[in-house]
Amino acid sequence: MDMISNLPDNIIVFCILSLLTTKEAFATSILSKRWTHLCHFVPKIDFTNIIVNSDESNSRFIQFVNSVLASRDAVFSHFINSFCLEIQYGNPNLAHLSIPSIVKWVNHVVERRLEYLCLCLHVNNLPKFPISTLGCKTLVTLKLRGFHLVGFSLPSIGLPSLRTLHLKNIEFTGIQGFMLVLAGCPMLENLRVSDIYFHEEEEDSLTIQEVKSFSFPKLTRAKVTRFWSSYFPMKALSKSEYLCIDAYWFEDFIYEVCFIMNMMHAYLTPTLHIKCMLKMWRCPTCFVGVQHGW
Repeated sequence: MDMISNLPDNIIVFCILSLLTTKEAFATSILSKRWTHLCHFVPKIDFTNIIVNSDESNSRFIQFVNSVLASRDAVFSHFINSFCLEIQYGNPNLAHLSIPSIVKWVNHVVERRLEYLCLCLHVNNLPKFPISTLGCKTLVTLKLRGFHLVGFSLPSIGLPSLRTLHLKNIEFTGIQGFMLVLAGCPMLENLRVSDIYFHEEEEDSLTIQEVKSFSFPKLTRAKVTRFWSSYFPMKALSKSEYLCIDAYWFEDFIYEVCFIMNMMHAYLTPTLHIKCMLKMWRCPTCFVGVQHGW
């Protein structure tokens, strides 16, 4: 037999199959039936670069994901460390038809000691995000794109292990929803937000002072661009060592950036007020750069 066929199961699973997308991993079944069985024990499920442009392709993809999850349960493979889903839809209706399945998949994997979750939908009409994910105690990294986060309260949010949070093209009802998500991540170290939209400011339910008072002592890296609200918790960035910020959107709070004491690297847009930049350049521990191409 060839050398690969003689490799131990753990080497095949963790050093070969884990480097492939789920579709590629199952394609290795042409090598051996043994590899098909081992695919069920790969700790990550990766469906990236998926293009759905017809009812037929949508149906095939949903059936494939369902079969992957069901086959893992059939062999008692209940541990899923990572789940990544990235889909480009040809039209909004296809995305709408897929949402019930996506919610079911997410609810399934968060019960498997999930640590890494990436959900990236390229859609125009943002679907509602499955709120059950915001109570996943084991999640360490959460990356979301193309969702509407609505209909939750602080008791339903509990991400005590989350270190990294990336949000892109996310819609909230108001600033309170965004702040509740952050408040549920007490261990957050890395924050990246971009293209964050709000239906309303909710000034009555969350005052400017309350927004300013939010603090995350472990947050050391942050990138904030195109945050479509006049409020942002700058104090949440007070421990940041690395900060990349689109200053154009924060005219009311931008001078607070000058007082981030631990900052070592700051990348700012050319629109930042020159007085603020001069103050930061005087900080002996901080490197200040100008970021282009937002």
